[in-house]
Amino acid sequence: MKQKRVAAMLMTLVMSVSLLAGCGSNSTGSSASNTSGATQSEAESGSESKQEESKESSSSGEKVVIRVTKWGDAGVEQQLAEEFNAAHDDIEIQLDAIPGDGYGDRLTTSFSSGDGYDIFLSGEGDFYKWVGLGMVESLDPYIAQDTDWENPMSDSIMNMGVVGTTQSYLIKDYNPMCLWYNKDMFDEASVGYPTEDWTWDDLYEAAGKLTSRNASGDYETFGFQAQKWGYAVASYLESLGYSYLSEDYATADGYLNNPNLAQALDTYFGWAEGDDRISPNAADEDTYGGGTSMMINGKLAMMITGGWAKSSLEDAGTNYATALLPDSHKSYFCASGYAISTTCKDKDAAWEVLKWLTSERASELRADKEAVLPTSEAQLQTVIESYSEDQQAMLISLEYSVAPVGMRGEIGSKVNTLLGDALERIAYRDGDTQEILDEVVTEIHGE
Repeated sequence: MKQKRVAAMLMTLVMSVSLLAGCGSNSTGSSASNTSGATQSEAESGSESKQEESKESSSSGEKVVIRVTKWGDAGVEQQLAEEFNAAHDDIEIQLDAIPGDGYGDRLTTSFSSGDGYDIFLSGEGDFYKWVGLGMVESLDPYIAQDTDWENPMSDSIMNMGVVGTTQSYLIKDYNPMCLWYNKDMFDEASVGYPTEDWTWDDLYEAAGKLTSRNASGDYETFGFQAQKWGYAVASYLESLGYSYLSEDYATADGYLNNPNLAQALDTYFGWAEGDDRISPNAADEDTYGGGTSMMINGKLAMMITGGWAKSSLEDAGTNYATALLPDSHKSYFCASGYAISTTCKDKDAAWEVLKWLTSERASELRADKEAVLPTSEAQLQTVIESYSEDQQAMLISLEYSVAPVGMRGEIGSKVNTLLGDALERIAYRDGDTQEILDEVVTEIHGE
């Protein structure tokens, strides 16, 4: 695919996110900008007060400690912290990288204690959630006062971090999702690679040919992973034309509980059931590991995931490629952003750290060491040029990307919060799918 076309598609994504921010503003109203517990004038006043405290701290020779947390490995953040600390004698970054499981609970507990993290990382699905809980400091007054700040991001990327009418987050990175497949498994089974013309019926047929058993009848390989992860499920549904919310994000009723959507979920999770399944079930994954591990070991032919799988597959020498999802090709994208906590005691120092964590240097390191799309426009072009033909679909998928439901206003945030348990119940057949979805809609709208 031509790089110019890919670059144009990337602009399609960021422009659509820009429009999305406007929808969020309309759906949540001006109250969203005040959920941190302070008006802009109060925030500016507080900022001035903190500036004086920071000056006093600097003059006394004391170093301000800014505690930063993220999920997963320390990775690039550790290098950024070390570089920042070496260059500053007035501010020190203390990084706490927490495993993904329990990260949200740790954040909530930290905030409730009143002595928590100063800066925290959030996935886009929880942007509204943390703002609604009063945990996120508005960045608007800091941006307005810092006329020397050289922001490497475009307005569209910045708008990903807008909740309501307030700049609540600075985006760390974003990532498209698409279909990933093991080329060697396709070759060994003499199955043609996925094409842009594929439907889900085509995928199912191919997955059946790619699923195999040994002489004892035990499964050796699986054609596709019908995982319970909400973003993979939602991408499957979006590609079929189903959405959890109305186009104006005003209601989930008639959308999340659409009978056709319920039937599609039954079909999807049914692929991991029975003796003719094409997907690993929970017991299979306990044996073989998650999707990426199974693909590396030649046990899984296809899965829906994001660019974070790229480095693991390449480090293992896996012969993989990417493709658009079947049918309409629609899929979710993922993003993450840093916020300053409202409990932070020196927000001016935190602002200096936040700028560094989302700087051109940070984007350069992420482009080099992590399989995510950098927020810097200059670094993005470098990434585009580095992608092979087999990896182009990951970028092209941005043309078809839709924002995750958690970014679609307050109702979307509620759906995002409740949907995990609902999908778990559906996957394990803990009740009728239609009834489960009706219950979620009732809880969302308080009927």
